[in-house]
Amino acid sequence: MSNEIERRDSGRSSKQGASHLSPYEFTKTGITGDQRDTMLGSELQLLPELGKCRRRGHKLPPRNFTYGVTLPRHDGGVGEALCHGPEKERKINPDFEFVRDYSALNKAALESGMITAKDQARFRTVHDIQKKVQVRDVSHSKKTRKFADDMVFGNPNRPSTPIQEVLQNRFLNNWLDSMQNKQASAEKERADATNAFKGSYHTKSSLLRQAKIPVEPKPLWKMPKFANGVNQVDSFRSESERRRAYSANSFDSIPRQGTYHTGIYNVPRTTVKT
Repeated sequence: MSNEIERRDSGRSSKQGASHLSPYEFTKTGITGDQRDTMLGSELQLLPELGKCRRRGHKLPPRNFTYGVTLPRHDGGVGEALCHGPEKERKINPDFEFVRDYSALNKAALESGMITAKDQARFRTVHDIQKKVQVRDVSHSKKTRKFADDMVFGNPNRPSTPIQEVLQNRFLNNWLDSMQNKQASAEKERADATNAFKGSYHTKSSLLRQAKIPVEPKPLWKMPKFANGVNQVDSFRSESERRRAYSANSFDSIPRQGTYHTGIYNVPRTTVKT
């Protein structure tokens, strides 16, 4: 019993002590200055209580404060009545703006006797001259489009479906005719391609007429002192290896010829030895 009485007395004393605590108990009194009323409202001057969360919040507005968003009422008058709705407010969009005129500043600086760049910079920091610059083209806003008296606005109506052609099945017949014509033209192209080589053959004389006699190109001009010069660097170690390399190159030269380097197998070639 004695222990319970002591606990109750200690609890009452602690409650009474907590109720008599000063409001500046958990502030930075003596650290950042003396006690003042601004400490109780500043978040930086308050200290956290032991075992409790820090108290954060805002002060309530006065009693005459109204919550919500203000909705301004505009009486458009006759314009609003004729437009059957609120009249749109014109947005502030200036056509011109003022910018700094550096050319005029430099001219004024020279007239004042400022010659060096340092003096001109000081002159520009003290004086200011602005000029009007056009932001947008005002002429477009003033232009009004004129329409003809007999102009009709709106989208054109879809033409009526030709019922007579639908009943006669003319669309299907036209499609079949176009497909038959396309197939006939393709067959004609194939037949012309196959008949192109019929009756065209070459004889020995025609091949000789088409053949071109190889002509050695004219050698490049050399200086007289290098006319009898010998190559100092040779890619082949012996003459047999040189002949073998040239023969392999000539054997594999057909696929590398032609416009697109795809070979000229279909073109007859005849070499005439002289």
